Amino acid sequence: MRKKGGGRIITVLLVVIVCVFALFPFLWMISTSLKPAEEVYTNTPAFIPENPTVKGYAEMLTTESSTFDFKQWAANSVMIALLTTVFSMIIATLGGYGISRFRFRGRGALSYIVLTTQVLPGSLLMIPLYIIMGNLKLLDTRMGLVIAYATFSVPFCTWMMKGFFDSIPFSLEEAAKVDGAGRFRCFATVVMPLTVPGLVATGLFAFINGWNEYLFASTFMKSYENWTLPMGIASFQGQYTTNWGTLMAGSVLVTIPVVILFLALQKHLVGGMTAGAVKQ
Repeated sequence: MRKKGGGRIITVLLVVIVCVFALFPFLWMISTSLKPAEEVYTNTPAFIPENPTVKGYAEMLTTESSTFDFKQWAANSVMIALLTTVFSMIIATLGGYGISRFRFRGRGALSYIVLTTQVLPGSLLMIPLYIIMGNLKLLDTRMGLVIAYATFSVPFCTWMMKGFFDSIPFSLEEAAKVDGAGRFRCFATVVMPLTVPGLVATGLFAFINGWNEYLFASTFMKSYENWTLPMGIASFQGQYTTNWGTLMAGSVLVTIPVVILFLALQKHLVGGMTAGAVKQ
């Protein structure tokens, strides 16, 4: 009993240490966003602001100019992230189902080829994608950025969806076929409702990929009105001075939608992350 109690205490302590290590940067970001400039640049920074202010948040949400428009950047990020999620999920769902259910020559090799594309760094494809987007007249357009993001989201999403489809017994579809259902009806009415947790987990991955990405956005986007939130937030970091309070306030605002999504979809997300791990 003492050994079990000691083991539990050690486990709890380790969990607390990991949580503190993971949450401290975010808590410090919130703390900095509430500090006036003189407290940010002090030699002995305090975790709790002495004179908290929301000036940084007000500046982010109210300032509008030819080179700064937080609301427009937020709208661009939402649209790009949502379209990236929709396109990625449509392709990944159909691709994952096809690899999971159909038997054809090279099926296993195709699965691993799809997965190994994630090994390649995104920067390696920047120049080829830039040339392709330029030839298609998609540079400095939101749709061009959506296509670029989808190319990185689709392979991993396809692999995830394949795992979720593998966990669904094929006998369910066979039973539906006996009742007269066709392939598409089996897919839409039998398989898809059982993969809701997987769809949520995969869709959230695609959304975050489109929401947080900075490298390709800064390369493809030139017009201020087409910027995304990561680009807009990064513009506050100057060559000689940086308004850290406003920059951290913008970072907090960018984080809030993702946190809300995680909290709202937590139940499905946990189920989705474990559903593909067990093959039935």
